[in-house]
Amino acid sequence: MKSRGSVAIIGGSMAGLFAAISLRSLNFDVNIFERSAGDLTNGGAGIATHSELYDALETAGVELRAEMGIQSNGRIMFDNEGKIMHRVVMKQIMTSWGLIYRFLRKQIPKENYHSEHCLKNLSFSGKSVTAVFANGDNVTTDWLIGADGARSQVRRIVAPTITPIYAGYLGWRGLIDENLIPKEVVDQLSLQMAFGMAPGGHWLGYLVAGPDDALNEGNRWYNWGWYRTADEDSLQAHLTDSNGEFHHNGIPAHLIRKEIISVMREEAKKFLAPQIEKIIESTATPFLQPMYDFSSKQLVFERAILVGDAAFTARPHVGMGVSKAAFDASSLAQALSKNNPASLKEWESSRLKFGRAAVQWGRDLGSYLGPKATDPVSKQKAEYYMRPETLLSVTASSEPQKYLRMEA
Repeated sequence: MKSRGSVAIIGGSMAGLFAAISLRSLNFDVNIFERSAGDLTNGGAGIATHSELYDALETAGVELRAEMGIQSNGRIMFDNEGKIMHRVVMKQIMTSWGLIYRFLRKQIPKENYHSEHCLKNLSFSGKSVTAVFANGDNVTTDWLIGADGARSQVRRIVAPTITPIYAGYLGWRGLIDENLIPKEVVDQLSLQMAFGMAPGGHWLGYLVAGPDDALNEGNRWYNWGWYRTADEDSLQAHLTDSNGEFHHNGIPAHLIRKEIISVMREEAKKFLAPQIEKIIESTATPFLQPMYDFSSKQLVFERAILVGDAAFTARPHVGMGVSKAAFDASSLAQALSKNNPASLKEWESSRLKFGRAAVQWGRDLGSYLGPKATDPVSKQKAEYYMRPETLLSVTASSEPQKYLRMEA
């Protein structure tokens, strides 16, 4: 079959890989350009799977693994004494960033994945676009897809006024070998998502695939996150290393000051269940994730198109980052294959509605975090979303369609 055209994808993480797989299945010539050297390392994140992720892979003709993660049968909320105060039944597959990344990466031939290509600029000419890279390479292609994440260089070039907005809180994160956690704790938390409440935010955790994507007992990892309110001054303190350098895009785990970690551990002992405190204590190297979100007003810029977190970044409470990237990519591939401006316009309109809904849902879920609500409506919303029964049912729900308020 004759090629449908050439596509350059900027960004070799989830969104870029999904886009490449989907477009290759429709006979586009595709090349990925990733700024990092070699394969990406584990993103350190757990992922709640949704039907959109599986649908995107099946549409692209990718044969799925028998198991894509670990079954979670429900959610439990601990009080600060370690007693279960609330339960919700919810079956869901919880997987890891690393497992999905490695699975997708294997679908792309080595000759079509180009590392150490940092985008510098773009130029447009009729029905083509040229990417200029810092290493001196220039690539001219029919279409260019910006799949380079929340700090997208493609977006900086085509829509420089759209920037991430700090949400007023950060997340402490951990990803550790389950064998480092007391077995009685692992047994109690296995096959479910666990939650704990503390002033200024909640904690959650669950089991994910371990090294070599192992899913069997004794070889898994435990993924956890603790959201904590932090104003701009506190954020700067958390992201400043012992040499006084401020890492505004996020501080590497090994540079987080020991005194900051010690304060977090002491707060865990004071506010969280003993089971949760043991997990945090067992995590030698926790890391930090400042919470940002933003919405794009446009996705198609002549021959350049934004997908995934480059287009919209919703807060992680929605648990839809990978699923959204998958459907962004698979539906875009279908639109481009029709070679019809109307199809691309329809795709843009649909994904703008979805992206805005996902961002708003994330803001709703995080409404009791960050700056304290002052007006009655915001207070009522914050009180609703911090209820145990709401928090357990809505966070990273297995049925996000229930909560996404799509515009007409």
